[in-house]
Amino acid sequence: MEDHKIGRKIADLKTTPALWYKIHVLMYDLRNFEAIPASRKRLESVIDPSYIGLPYFTEVESKILKGTLIDNSTPYDSKKRVDNRNAADNLMTLECLIETSLNDRLERRIKKRIKSGDYRVCAAHDLAPIFEKAFNVKPKELASDQQFLNIMERSGLKSSEGEKWNGPTRKSFHKKNQKQ
Repeated sequence: MEDHKIGRKIADLKTTPALWYKIHVLMYDLRNFEAIPASRKRLESVIDPSYIGLPYFTEVESKILKGTLIDNSTPYDSKKRVDNRNAADNLMTLECLIETSLNDRLERRIKKRIKSGDYRVCAAHDLAPIFEKAFNVKPKELASDQQFLNIMERSGLKSSEGEKWNGPTRKSFHKKNQKQ
């Protein structure tokens, strides 16, 4: 992980289990900040506007994450169609994706909330979907991953060395023990 150049991909991040785990803790916290005091406490201590910083990530990890290339060919919160003929054109850094997505949301919010004057970013509705889309995580799967929840309850952001977690277990819709 010493090399923090721009251009890493999601698959590269998965090779570092501790970082991959912390990314998921951030996503979980964004969805659960109101209900879980530990989530709220961690989020309230973040200074970085992209939420990619302490206490979740070290300075080096933050640079790596912000420079990670994300496929933006299917925008999460947009009805825009993206031309898929040249996949390289659809790549952008996570930092750029967050900034672009939040600016788009702010423009829509300005139009809708002129009367109320409430233009704040909402962790659960604005930030969480950006990260979930970027890292291809389904919030319900993460919230029901008992191994993840147990590690997070015991260790918070620091998954212990003996506990390896590789991401949420995907549900399969294949029939088990199908007789032929």
